[in-house]
Amino acid sequence: MVTNVRKAVIPAAGYGTRMLPITKTVSKEILPLVDKPIIQQVVEELVEAGVTDIIIVTSSHKTDLVNYFSDIDPGLAEHLRNSGPGKAAILEGLERVKHLANFAFVEQQGGHGTGMPVLSAEPYLGNEPFIYTFADDFFVAADHDSNSFVQMIRAYETYNAPVWGGQKRTADADYSRYGFVGGEELEPGVISIDKLVEQPGRANKPGDLASLGGFVVTPEVLGYLHLAKEQLQPGKELYFNSALRLMFEDGKRVIGKYIENAQYFDTGNKLDYMKTTVAMAARHPEIGAEFQKFIIEFARRNDA
Repeated sequence: MVTNVRKAVIPAAGYGTRMLPITKTVSKEILPLVDKPIIQQVVEELVEAGVTDIIIVTSSHKTDLVNYFSDIDPGLAEHLRNSGPGKAAILEGLERVKHLANFAFVEQQGGHGTGMPVLSAEPYLGNEPFIYTFADDFFVAADHDSNSFVQMIRAYETYNAPVWGGQKRTADADYSRYGFVGGEELEPGVISIDKLVEQPGRANKPGDLASLGGFVVTPEVLGYLHLAKEQLQPGKELYFNSALRLMFEDGKRVIGKYIENAQYFDTGNKLDYMKTTVAMAARHPEIGAEFQKFIIEFARRNDA
């Protein structure tokens, strides 16, 4: 896709405490979905949407994350190169990872909350739009046009305004898990946001569009993020959504885009990670068919 949205920021500085004990030594973002780390799913979706520069905001203990997108160990490369055409193809795939995008790794500076990674990446962003998305959830679409970032970028290019991506959610538990927005419908699947509530509960929901899968934002969001930081009460976390709230309260348009024809996956906790792992294994080109048979047989054998 040809677009002027070329940059993306992915926060990855946390300790992954919901996935302990494995995250004591392995970054949550590197946990596998069969044979590919979670964060690579996110990166590949960004690249498919036209992103060329990806800033991963990390911390000093995330050396495995940095290493994954760096050069291949020479010994491993030599072993694969000399082990026949099948292993040579694996080597080619490994080499492709490093060149998926131009990667920059930035250590998060001070404070907590979803707004701090963006401020840490600010020197790399310049005066241009960018995508802000997370390393533990993603969409899988049926085709390129359904790519969630493609859909959000098109909305951004139509309305020249920040875009909040998400899907409709109506389960009681969802209202205590996600941020929700409401507003005037501009066209099917697109609203002009005028209200935003974090984890509102069903009684206080402003609408049914839950925040899933990230944002496309204009560079002016950085100024509002600094303003939100100045207004922050001592000991509170800086949330990225606070900057968007300040924008529409200041009369700036912020768009909500319903992501269509794409399935959302979350890996933020143990249960959702396992659900996602099973779903990705079932669609894997090498093992998918046999794995689906196994799941059916396993469910039949263990049917209470």
